[in-house]
Amino acid sequence: MINKIISTILFGFSLCSFSLFSQELYIGSNAIVSVGPGYYLYVDDNVTIDASGDLIAQSDASNNSASLLVSGSVTGNITYKKYIKDTLWHLVSPPVTGQSIPVFVAEAANGVSVNPDGRFAVAYYKNTNNAGYRWTYHHPSPSPLEVNQETLSNFVNGQGYSTNRSSVGEFTFKGGVATANVVVVGLTTSGNHYWSSVGNPFPAYLPAKDNAAITDVYRQNATVFASSHRGLYFWDGSTWQVINSTSTSAAHQIAPGQAFMVKAKDNNQDFTFTKSLTTYQAGTSTFSRNANTTPNIVVSLFNGTQTKTTEIKYLDNATTGLDVGFDAGAYQDGQPEFSLNTHLITDSTGIDFMLQCLPNNNYEDLVVPLSVRANANIQLSFTAASSNLPQGLYIYLEDKENNTLEDITSSPYQVTTTQQLNGIGRFYMYTSSSVLSTEDLASSVSSINMYTIDHHTLRITGLENQDTSTIVVYDILGKQVFTHDFKANNVKDIALPISLRTGIYLVNLSSMKGVVSKKIIIN
Repeated sequence: MINKIISTILFGFSLCSFSLFSQELYIGSNAIVSVGPGYYLYVDDNVTIDASGDLIAQSDASNNSASLLVSGSVTGNITYKKYIKDTLWHLVSPPVTGQSIPVFVAEAANGVSVNPDGRFAVAYYKNTNNAGYRWTYHHPSPSPLEVNQETLSNFVNGQGYSTNRSSVGEFTFKGGVATANVVVVGLTTSGNHYWSSVGNPFPAYLPAKDNAAITDVYRQNATVFASSHRGLYFWDGSTWQVINSTSTSAAHQIAPGQAFMVKAKDNNQDFTFTKSLTTYQAGTSTFSRNANTTPNIVVSLFNGTQTKTTEIKYLDNATTGLDVGFDAGAYQDGQPEFSLNTHLITDSTGIDFMLQCLPNNNYEDLVVPLSVRANANIQLSFTAASSNLPQGLYIYLEDKENNTLEDITSSPYQVTTTQQLNGIGRFYMYTSSSVLSTEDLASSVSSINMYTIDHHTLRITGLENQDTSTIVVYDILGKQVFTHDFKANNVKDIALPISLRTGIYLVNLSSMKGVVSKKIIIN
């Protein structure tokens, strides 16, 4: 590394794999400056690149990426080579401005996969489309019958794209450099699906979550997120990893060319990438959460071909309700065919959570509803792994339909579905320092939950099949406004009177297990 500030004027030759501080940089005719993976170039003033010159930055298979840091302006185009180490789908964001998508996909070396119908594997997330059709692909001649095909023009700086290579290799982006803050305006503009894909718009790293710094991308945009999904959602090729307030071990860096998903709280929210936060990384950067001493449980579900997981963390000051910035709702584009998540123990609103944080001082009183989606006639296998739990704590899975309770740390619990599973109501997770049996749970009301799924429907979960039950609904003044007797199922939906106004209500449930009272919100 050159440890002094210099003025650099380069003509007709190449420099490779270096770190350099420069006061000003001019790359002349036919000259090439190449910054290798894990190295950086810092220019304290302006950069000018001749039309026949080039500044090349590269990444490699070990997740090392070059960084270009410029205080002034950049005149001319750079080339950024983003290494893709497999043929899985990835979320990518162009680290340059003005790159043409038709030119990008037409370049054979980019290896962009293409369907027989001519659809290229470059897609942006169009959240106004219906579920299952939101990823909208580039097609030179799109069919008017296909809502998720368009002829795309240029990559949008700061926007994320779903991409896929037909073989291992590099994506080559060529264009200008963003030298000011990049704001993705209006993440969603209509409808009620608030997910969007955004990504690092700079040819340098950005801190996703860095507790040693004053701020980072996550904290700068904290007011944008939905309260149940406050986090940055990264796809690692097979599973989602969330960066939020639980990510406390070390700095998590967003590499050049890396994109992710976010869920906004409503329409017309702007997401900001701040230029002053750009930095470099001298070594490998990954997004896996670092090991620490936080007690946690990861429950896994295997259907013969795929494995899904959900995580529970036990923290100081966590609650059994929504802990904003700590609990992380799952990313879902419509109802998945196969998934495993949890619901909040208290004050659930029917949201699936991929990460739930719970208090670390009353393990044996906590019953976690598991939300399972799977097809009929499929063998499912549940297991659990834990770290840093109190010694001697068992992890149990209750199957209400089969009236079984199994320790899933010592051996898997296997069951074949007889009908489609569509969420919570059947499976629950317990932690206990003593050996439990189903008789121990017979009189427990801890697994019962109630919440509204729309303005006119109350959902009750956790009751036994054919349990004779009664609900009485009171308004905020204590006036009885509705009563209903019913035969329970594991999941029971009850139609509420359409005359009930928006507001808070109290529901008393009387069943063979006892009496449960819950507040619900009708909106």
